[in-house]
Amino acid sequence: MTKSQIYTLLGFGVLILLLMAMRTKPQELLEKEKDRSLNLQSTDVNILKQEAVATLSDNNKARIQILESEISKADDDSIEEIYKDLSSVWYDAGEIGIAGHYAEEVASKNQDANSWGIAGTTYALCVKRSKKDKERTLCLAKAIEALEAAISLDPEELSYQINRAVILAENPPANNPMQGVKLLLDLNKNFPKNVPVINNIAKFAIQTNQLDKAEQRLLGAIELDPANVMSHCLLAQLYSAKGENDKASIYQAKCQ
Repeated sequence: MTKSQIYTLLGFGVLILLLMAMRTKPQELLEKEKDRSLNLQSTDVNILKQEAVATLSDNNKARIQILESEISKADDDSIEEIYKDLSSVWYDAGEIGIAGHYAEEVASKNQDANSWGIAGTTYALCVKRSKKDKERTLCLAKAIEALEAAISLDPEELSYQINRAVILAENPPANNPMQGVKLLLDLNKNFPKNVPVINNIAKFAIQTNQLDKAEQRLLGAIELDPANVMSHCLLAQLYSAKGENDKASIYQAKCQ
């Protein structure tokens, strides 16, 4: 074999190795990134738990320790109840983000829309109430993720879509600040008689001082559902903002 042939074979060998590396490396990186993401989420929840322990009452601390000790020996039928109990205890303790984590554990086990919806709304409540930036960031991402899981499992249930849109409208993504409002407007286009959708659009119109548009929507909502409390409360707020206190008092009386 000549030197030229040897160099040619070596060249083909190097090329094959490069092609194999190009095929496998991205997959390896994806797997590492996936593991890193899962570890980060787990770490975030564990950090929240570590920080919260110091604020727990002795009673709640004891209940949590007992429930956590039962996880390792629980079977599939009983572990769901343990997760629900842990979510309830953490919720009662005011640690909504951790309560959301255990609600998510229930949803991951059941894989049904209702469980994911509960997890999503629990995380959404955490976003509203938490004063910790890292907790709010975690809960916001988890709320959207859980509600999208609920939507995929039951696309006919509008409450999941409304909740997702409201969360995005209240916490607009930097790269798409109008996403939530657009989702609400799309829902209103497809379901023009849905009062919760109308109310939420009107609420954001009030916040941006589009009072006349909000008034039209809310009066229309009351025609559709005269007893809707949120519509009356928003109209009371709207007329107060317009300085029409007599009208505000009328609707405030029905805001109960």
